[in-house]
Amino acid sequence: MWADNETDEDLLGFDFVVDSLFVALTEPRLLPLTIGLLGDWGSGKSSVLKIVHAELEALRDGDELGHYVCVEFSPWQYEDYDDVKVALMAAVLDRLEREVTDTEEQERVSWLRRRLRAFRGRGRAFGRMALTTAPAALSGMAGFVDPSLASPELVQAGTSILGAAAGAGEQALQDPPNDAERGAGADPTGEVRVFKEQFATLVGNLTHVRAVVVLIDDLDRCLPESVVDTFEAVRLFLNSPKTAFVVAAHQLVVESAIDSRYPELRRADGSGIGADYLEKMLQLKVTIPALSAAEAETYMNLLLAELWLADEQFTTVRETVRQRRVQNPLGVGFNLGVAEACLGVEELPKPLVDDLMWAGHIAPALTGGLRGNPRQLKRFLNNVMLRLRSAQRRSINLNPAVIAKLLVLEEQHFGDFKKLFDWQMAATGTVEQLRLAEAHVRGSAYPADGDQPDTPADGPDRIDSDAGGANPPTVPRSRVRARRGADPDPGPRLSSEVAEWIGREHLRAWLQLEPALAGHDLRPYFTYARDKLSLGVVAARLAPRLQELLANLQSDVVATRRAAVNTVTTLEVEEREQLMSALLDAVVRNPAGLALTAAAELVARIPDVVQIVCEALMQVPVSAVPAQRVASVARNLPLDHPAVVALLDRWQGSGVSGLERAVATARRLAAQSGR
Repeated sequence: MWADNETDEDLLGFDFVVDSLFVALTEPRLLPLTIGLLGDWGSGKSSVLKIVHAELEALRDGDELGHYVCVEFSPWQYEDYDDVKVALMAAVLDRLEREVTDTEEQERVSWLRRRLRAFRGRGRAFGRMALTTAPAALSGMAGFVDPSLASPELVQAGTSILGAAAGAGEQALQDPPNDAERGAGADPTGEVRVFKEQFATLVGNLTHVRAVVVLIDDLDRCLPESVVDTFEAVRLFLNSPKTAFVVAAHQLVVESAIDSRYPELRRADGSGIGADYLEKMLQLKVTIPALSAAEAETYMNLLLAELWLADEQFTTVRETVRQRRVQNPLGVGFNLGVAEACLGVEELPKPLVDDLMWAGHIAPALTGGLRGNPRQLKRFLNNVMLRLRSAQRRSINLNPAVIAKLLVLEEQHFGDFKKLFDWQMAATGTVEQLRLAEAHVRGSAYPADGDQPDTPADGPDRIDSDAGGANPPTVPRSRVRARRGADPDPGPRLSSEVAEWIGREHLRAWLQLEPALAGHDLRPYFTYARDKLSLGVVAARLAPRLQELLANLQSDVVATRRAAVNTVTTLEVEEREQLMSALLDAVVRNPAGLALTAAAELVARIPDVVQIVCEALMQVPVSAVPAQRVASVARNLPLDHPAVVALLDRWQGSGVSGLERAVATARRLAAQSGR
């Protein structure tokens, strides 16, 4: 398995990102410089910082111009118990102290440390003072961001405010603070300008140091106060000649944090200043792209190779991949064929061959669903290995290829995974519905392993599962007709339930992935997903914003509930499935609650969820169905949908008089209205 940590080994092929940073950081004419290394969570930012650090340190030997001093800093590690601004400055001084040999410079470092003690606890007050002392100028912010929105006077006022936000109130520190501002025990005599001058002198006198490079990571994990404090430390105290800062972060998260810290500063359209703040703070931006399908497949295969190959073999593989990326940077750099070519068939461990085969099968579906995110790809592989090895401890033989294929469905389309689980639980071994679905999608009546014997040509035309079972396995006439040159039979006839399941494009693509699952008893595999299958994705496991959305869906304020329904329609498919699972869990647990109303309203807006909503309602005992809600629920359901027909038939034949009357009334009104 693989640790979820940064690494100085480039398995992602991000050398072009490293090169961009390296070139900028080693260009003296650009200093002082602040670079934003931008990318999603898990995109590889921390690993890129590690690699850049190693390459800069490698310049130390034999370089007459001096060496680079690199400082790694994570504001996230300090925000709970220290002043982040002071912690960053202290980390830089700690590293520079190791470069100082002159007595005078050692005294300068000591003086700077004493000034840090004076700044501790006052940093946030300094950085906000301009905002609190000039409230009348806040209205000029929109004009600063977009001069067409305000008069020249307001533009001028807005400029001063944004300068205060990004520059953190330098002038406020030049005057001694009063007792209330500085707090108990603080030193009122320090000045930012003096600190900056002394720091610049210290760095300038280190003639054997080409530049001080501060690598700031995890900023997008911090609270808004810490985000702004980090930028203020860079801007106010440390932005001196021979210095460079690389800030690794998720851009949208940081912009949101800045907007949250400065809620008063808004554009005329209500948007915040986060993007403009970053534009002011970052002179260069280097963006880490999402992995392409080929890059993601190469990365997964390299992780598997690292697991099974000896160090010398893996070094050979990495060099081969490096050369292939130079020749074709957008192609697959490593797969089973490449492994055989560079190592030889005899040298490949059998487990690696097996793993590369199943990884190649699932790569197209997996890379798209995880949006080319390296961390998510690594976690997927870890989940496969965890389930495989857990089963091995209990002497259970699971096929890693089957684990991987099922995990793709579980993580990307949980509702469909749950349906497959329900079928498996109702079966005594293999799943008949899955066999028919695979046969239909793959274009033959039987699983791909083809272990069914041929039968005479007078066998049945199609397999029929509508009656709850299947005819004995035979070769349909389509296969015989194909031999005779006639048009092939369209395939097995499916039940409405199976047809509904495979009517989605992502399901058809998944069913075509190898291996075919129809011949497998999947019960042992589902054992390792019981935490999700027992209760679905309950509210406590949702992301905070989805938890809030779930609460709003069950609000008794109609406007709030309908606004939440509108929001659900804008969610990504994965988030929507998680939310629907939690909502339907609430329906089953409390049918009389407003979750039922929200579920029906969602059906009207998102027709794809009608099947899972009806399946959830079928689990509700008829005695618990609120008859008074049936009319409003029926108004939102497509009454001609097979699942809806089955649900209403169940309710109307329930023997519960109030429920039966409500359904009959709802159907009569629908007929009168032409539905």
